[in-house]
Amino acid sequence: MPCPRSRARAPMTRTRRALLVALLAVAATSQPVTSWAVGGPPGARWPADRTVHVANSTRLRDALADARAGDRIVLADGRYTIGGMTGRTGTAARPITVVAAHRGRAVVDDGQLEVANSAHVTVEGLTWTNRSTLLITGSNHVRLTRNHFRLTEDAQVNWVLVQGADSHHNRIDHNLFEDKHQLGNFITVEGSETQQSRHDLIDHNHFRDIGPRAVNEMEAIRVGRSTISRSSGFTVVEANLFEDCDGDPEIVSVKSNDNTVRYNTFRASQGTLSHRHGNRGSLHGNFFLGEGKEGTGGIRLYGEDHRVYNNHFEGLTGSGHDAALQVDGGDVDVSGPLNGHWRVYRATVVNNTFVDNTSNIEVGANYTFPPVGSTIADNVVTGARGKLFNEVKAVNTTYAGNIAWPTGTATAGITAVRVVDPLLRPAGPVHRIGPRSPAIDAGTGRFAFVTDDVDGQPRTGVADVGADEWSTAAVVRGPLRAGDVGPNAR
Repeated sequence: MPCPRSRARAPMTRTRRALLVALLAVAATSQPVTSWAVGGPPGARWPADRTVHVANSTRLRDALADARAGDRIVLADGRYTIGGMTGRTGTAARPITVVAAHRGRAVVDDGQLEVANSAHVTVEGLTWTNRSTLLITGSNHVRLTRNHFRLTEDAQVNWVLVQGADSHHNRIDHNLFEDKHQLGNFITVEGSETQQSRHDLIDHNHFRDIGPRAVNEMEAIRVGRSTISRSSGFTVVEANLFEDCDGDPEIVSVKSNDNTVRYNTFRASQGTLSHRHGNRGSLHGNFFLGEGKEGTGGIRLYGEDHRVYNNHFEGLTGSGHDAALQVDGGDVDVSGPLNGHWRVYRATVVNNTFVDNTSNIEVGANYTFPPVGSTIADNVVTGARGKLFNEVKAVNTTYAGNIAWPTGTATAGITAVRVVDPLLRPAGPVHRIGPRSPAIDAGTGRFAFVTDDVDGQPRTGVADVGADEWSTAAVVRGPLRAGDVGPNAR
């Protein structure tokens, strides 16, 4: 059988030689060359994700400036001066991540981080002791998670500020903010000159030790500002713990439309959750625990169409602006300066529980214009002093289905209320209804948006009066403690 004919090797052309040189040069690089692009067009390829280890400030600066989708910039233990990141864009599947090799042991003690005009950037596990505001400017899907903020303060400074046009969907979660004693806020959410940053989430953070009490500009969180208060933020502030937050009369100050504050716990903190400007706020499922501290308050309202439900207020010592619940009067009605106290219209206050507060539900205690058209229904209020329902001035307030139990020198304060012992019993740091409580199945059944209770248990049949539903279902939420939030929480 004849042997196959051998094929002569084609001479290497100049083009082939150049291609071979280029391929050898790529193969000699220290990083992977390609990986398949997920979701891209057929045959699409892009550089593989990189892990960039940094151990000094110069290398960190270079890594931030050159960051690209999929990068994981890992900081060794040590101290760093940080710089900015501009125009860096990751994706949901391939974010840019700046992370401490060991949580809390990479310390930023100088410089300023500004994440500007960027997307899908995560900053995780760093300790911040520098003097400058961390800025998120005109960016989206930026996440600050499991950091420890304890800035060095020489003068007024905001610690984290979200700002700029087209800012949206940023998240600040599982961080510890502590020891703030100069003016400025822990977290401030603003935006452009006309529009607040939208759809931001602030959750599972621990805020503690801010004070002493200031007249203004020392909130734990401010959402919006008066000049953009007619815009809608759709911000959610949830599952945070506030302890000894005594800086501003407003622990959390909301100053725009369509925001939600839910499932938070306020412990021994002077001041209130204040819906200072804006409309259509939803404030629900929060615990306010005074723990014997002077000046502790609950919720204060201005503006239109707010819903306040499923909140638990216990042991609060404030009154007036710092009452457990203040549906306040206003000094601005249908027109006027944006920084005024805008008149309350159509507030809905339902299924809340008030236990042993100095002042419980106050209506129209301050300013000229009384609230109009509020509904106060299906609440449980118990206490030993003052009027449990204290309507100072109001127009067309509807009371229905409420239970009052005045003891000591207290009075119910209004006649349109059922006076009966709700048979509350202690359960940890709060009081809840027992199996024989007259609050069970006694609600008006008028509020379809009340689908569960303060513990996350479902409302069944006719809702019980107050924040708590008598139920054998699993408890989903409760008053938060330090182990439930912050960098090391699950």
